[in-house]
Amino acid sequence: SIVSITFTLAVSFGLAVLVYQDGIFNAYHIRSLMSVDPELSWLVPIMSFSIMAGLALDYDIFLVTRIYELRWFKGYGHESSIAVGLDETGGIITSAGMIMALSFGSLLASQSPALDQWAFLVTTAVLVDTFVVRTILVPAFMAWTGPTWSWYPRQVTTTTTTTRLYGLDDDSDPPMDSPSAMSSEFLNDPRLL
Repeated sequence: SIVSITFTLAVSFGLAVLVYQDGIFNAYHIRSLMSVDPELSWLVPIMSFSIMAGLALDYDIFLVTRIYELRWFKGYGHESSIAVGLDETGGIITSAGMIMALSFGSLLASQSPALDQWAFLVTTAVLVDTFVVRTILVPAFMAWTGPTWSWYPRQVTTTTTTTRLYGLDDDSDPPMDSPSAMSSEFLNDPRLL
């Protein structure tokens, strides 16, 4: 959680500095994305930090809790629980992120430069967290660290039966084109001959 939230904050603050201090969009003459002062307003990072960290933590808890439930209560293997958890929560996180980005992004129509900066910063954080961090970085990091470090310091044990998705959690699954992976009905289907 700390790594993913820090990444979201770093990318958002970095983009805000590029836009409002370095003026990378000044050539396009979009009023809400132009740098009017030589720096960000001092109040913008203070106001936006708690909202950005709260939203990132909310999405993180939602995804990781679902993965934990699948692993602990339903008996999925480590990588299978990550894949199914991402599938089950992805639509909700994406919808919530789009709604939040739309509502915060609408503030870019403001006449106040500080409010424009705040809206850009929070909208960027929501979009990065929704489409990059929760869908790519968190599942990849959890799969890469394995079952021991993904839940440190607590050890997660599964139920006695483990549900595995094909190609995940077990390298002994036969490849799809081998006869042992296909049913006899599939092999004898006249439509496929």
